[in-house]
Amino acid sequence: MSSLYTRLKITLGRADADAEALAALRSSASVTVTTGDPLSFAPPAGNPTTGIIFYPGGRCDARAYAPLMHSLAAAGCACFVPPMPLRLAVLAPNRATDIMAAHPAVQRWFIGGHSMGGAMAAAYVYKHPGTAAGLFFLASYPSKMHAMPERQLGVTLIHGTRDFITRPEEFAQAGQRLPAHTRFVAIAGGDHYQFGCFAGIEVAATISRAEQQRQTLAALLDAFGCDDGSAAPA
Repeated sequence: MSSLYTRLKITLGRADADAEALAALRSSASVTVTTGDPLSFAPPAGNPTTGIIFYPGGRCDARAYAPLMHSLAAAGCACFVPPMPLRLAVLAPNRATDIMAAHPAVQRWFIGGHSMGGAMAAAYVYKHPGTAAGLFFLASYPSKMHAMPERQLGVTLIHGTRDFITRPEEFAQAGQRLPAHTRFVAIAGGDHYQFGCFAGIEVAATISRAEQQRQTLAALLDAFGCDDGSAAPA
């Protein structure tokens, strides 16, 4: 399947959350989940001072990222995933503003997303300097108009080596648009979609979704320092 054909199929279609994702929308002993707008995941005890705002990929169900957000929250971060109009973050790139205003106790914000969501998160950080301690991308990168190579903030870009939606040369070129200290994490055998839990999506990965998300979680925790909020910014 060609990359162009796949992109058109995604744009015209929908990537829905699967049963595993929906199960992660239930609160547990370690995470309190609120299924409003935004979806929120938080440690039940204390007031976390590290917050994560995650923009979903284009035409992707916001709920599909619940397992990853649940794991991040269990590590001590408050996580928020805003559903987007028509499932397109480009139609509401400023959702982060309201989320941050509603949670003044959070001292450090990390903003990012998957695919189109990552690009729109970068657009937000570009237009609102100083609001985020860090920026992160899953199978994504900033557009040319939102290049920020001189910004002093932590940046992490994670992608799978079998991502046939976003091509390797696109990730390579992204380095010119990001700070020199950007951390690039290539997940061997990972693909474009296994960052979330989607139903009926063609998988190109040669590793399991659980393994791809395990490596993603490790890289993000390293970047965020999710705990009681005392870790230094990335």
